[in-house]
Amino acid sequence: MKIEEKSQNISREEILAKIIKTETFLHSIQDVDVLLEQILAEARSVVNADAGSIYVASKNRLAIQYAQNDTLQRRLPPGQKLPYGYFEFPIDNSTIAGCSAGMKKLINVPDVYHIGPDKPYKFGKETDMATGYKTVSNLTIPLLTISGMLLGVLQVLNALDENGKPHAFTSDDEIYLTHFASNASVALERTLLTRSMIMRMIKMAELR
Repeated sequence: MKIEEKSQNISREEILAKIIKTETFLHSIQDVDVLLEQILAEARSVVNADAGSIYVASKNRLAIQYAQNDTLQRRLPPGQKLPYGYFEFPIDNSTIAGCSAGMKKLINVPDVYHIGPDKPYKFGKETDMATGYKTVSNLTIPLLTISGMLLGVLQVLNALDENGKPHAFTSDDEIYLTHFASNASVALERTLLTRSMIMRMIKMAELR
């Protein structure tokens, strides 16, 4: 299931209705890894983002699980997936994702290369330099359970206009991603709990 790209002919209510419809789809996915990848893909579709990453939280750190980038993907041969390196970093204010996770708040950065001095976080340019990609806008939101526990962070990059040019994410995009993240977090919590329960059952069987 894919949410159609936004257009000026689609109202806010129609987009929100489509986001709600994805809840059933996400809840049908049983595998955690498949779910994480699909959450990222659907989130990018909601706000028409060219790229993005999804991170999982563990012991005050964030670890990347999936990265997607349509511009870089088009440079690869058909059928080949975009490679990405595993890395993790602390949940603190030094990075956009870390700050969003620590504060448990959405962060919208219109231009990552011109972050104001009043902001505690910085943008790491290393990936752009290594790939030749130019990140412009960044919209990051924590994935939280209903009780407020941090599951991970969802980060989308470069909102695209009708001509495929990157621009800043709008206040409407913030609303769309907030609604989507709420639904996605419920599905992710359920899947993580199911996996945890299965692992406990396997350990109990081994002990017997």
